[in-house]
Amino acid sequence: MNKATIQNLSSKICSAVGEKEFRLENKCPPNKVCGQVRLAIGLWLLFGGSYLDLVGRSYGLKSMSSINTYFESTINWINKTFDFESVGLLQRFKNGDLAALAKLKEISSDFAVDSDMVFNGCIGAIDGLAVRIKCPTEVRDPGNYFCHKNFYALNVQAICDREKRCLWISPGHQGASHDSFAWSETKLYNLLQEMKDSLKEHGLFLVGGSAYPMSAFLLAPYDNATPNSPEDLYNFWHSNSRIRIECLFGEIVMRCGLLSAALLHNFLVDSRENRDVEQMETDLDDDLISWSSEDELLTFPLVTDNSEPAPTGRKTSSAIKSDEEGKELRKKLCNSLLQEGKIRPMSYGMKYSGRGLVYFEN
Repeated sequence: MNKATIQNLSSKICSAVGEKEFRLENKCPPNKVCGQVRLAIGLWLLFGGSYLDLVGRSYGLKSMSSINTYFESTINWINKTFDFESVGLLQRFKNGDLAALAKLKEISSDFAVDSDMVFNGCIGAIDGLAVRIKCPTEVRDPGNYFCHKNFYALNVQAICDREKRCLWISPGHQGASHDSFAWSETKLYNLLQEMKDSLKEHGLFLVGGSAYPMSAFLLAPYDNATPNSPEDLYNFWHSNSRIRIECLFGEIVMRCGLLSAALLHNFLVDSRENRDVEQMETDLDDDLISWSSEDELLTFPLVTDNSEPAPTGRKTSSAIKSDEEGKELRKKLCNSLLQEGKIRPMSYGMKYSGRGLVYFEN
């Protein structure tokens, strides 16, 4: 984060929490720590800095308790200042707000850019993440938190847009829960169930992996698609949208190591959106956590993907109907991609950016 970005963040937080709580530098009493300094301390810790660099050095702090208080204040300020968009947009759309519908279609159009607006209708990419935790001691059955990767974890469900803004997050599910079950426990899932007819009418849906059940509002890829088949074509463009959530997880974890920083991540995405690509890549590289010695390297994953095929079993009549509606929409998209000649790009068009990312040259 550069100086201008931090100043912008300070201004937004001050407007949200009030000058009395934030205490601007030019209005702060001599015996108090101003809001800008407390925010800087919180960000330092959030981005992986050590508290040892703060005590008696940069800011002359003398107690660990003060540092913890400033860190908690930073998290609380961010939560008060920013919000996740998905639920609010969908509720407003449900209540007939045309501006909310326009915003959802704008998100969909962003996803559809790469396919020249053929793979259109996606309003978010969803996936689950297993986040390592210590064995919980205050629950009746800690085994429910032991995931299939052989460590204790929380199953975190999240949705993002094409620019990798986190639109929704649900972090509190047991690590042993399958993604499909964790998703079905959420209030957002229930809201989408209530709105499925409206979403179907406007052709709006989420994209997710094979771990999620098909429905009119959540599309999964085809299983075992034959290379160069229409189903394989659909899978490519489906993956082109779905990969954004994988990138979101990577950026947040590498930058902060904490999913609680998702709202701050959204602010950083907005801050870099209109900047030139070269400067944006430099800022992103500077933000990422790096390890300075072999002793600091992690010997186990802090997080891991949680993608397994959806569990089989007898489906209810409503689940069967929902599955059929999803397959109908998926087939429609598949046919549209085929008719418009949106073939899978071949390897001869591959290029590598300065950061080692693959892109396809026209």
